Amino acid sequence: RKLTILPVFQSIPVQALHLPNLLSLTLRNNPIIQLPTDMSGLPKLIELNLSFCLIHYIPDGFFSLPVLEELNLSYNHLTELPASIVHLSTLQHLNVDGNQLPALPFSILGLTRLQSLYIKNNFTSQKLWNHYSSNTPLSLKDMCAKLVVDFEIDHRSSCSEELSDWIESNTTVCECCGGNLVGEGLVIVRSVMERTFGVRNLPLSLLSCGLTCFYEYKKMKNLDVPAEGSTSSLHGMTLQQLTLLDQ
Repeated sequence: RKLTILPVFQSIPVQALHLPNLLSLTLRNNPIIQLPTDMSGLPKLIELNLSFCLIHYIPDGFFSLPVLEELNLSYNHLTELPASIVHLSTLQHLNVDGNQLPALPFSILGLTRLQSLYIKNNFTSQKLWNHYSSNTPLSLKDMCAKLVVDFEIDHRSSCSEELSDWIESNTTVCECCGGNLVGEGLVIVRSVMERTFGVRNLPLSLLSCGLTCFYEYKKMKNLDVPAEGSTSSLHGMTLQQLTLLDQ
């Protein structure tokens, strides 16, 4: 039911990824750099400890753990957490102390069962927010594609098949205004509420759809309290999430 692996592996052993009845896996202090893209072979895993490794990147598929409750990623070399962490719908405790994170993804607000979050000793100082926020404009491709989507132009008949496929696979929702976001978007870092998941002024990284949206939200010190002169408010889903998680 529990497995602790000695600190000699640079990746998680393949054998340890196919234990359907395993509940707890500890790989602390292993010099692990690369994580697998598929964890579906551990359907009952509740606790995963990957602290004090050498992890600097987490692939999206890594979060395919349907009943995980505790995840320890402390003291690695992470510079970001992917938005796909929201797939850990049963997660209750998350430790990312001692990494290089400037903020957490906005999607973390979707982890409605999360009770405790540890994020000390990261690069989360407010003085660094502007540095990690986007300071370059959107590409011409992204801006043109957004216009195509916003005006509901039939791109299948007016664009190449390759570009049409790209538009469809790269269109998401702006995390600031709720409009269409096409391409990479612009990153903005802001804190949310006084206390979320037990953390005061938790910094979140949001993707905005364009310069107008970006600068409107850049006026705001906190996501739930518009700064003076700002007429913005987060779109409905966001406000609902913030209210739900206000502790």
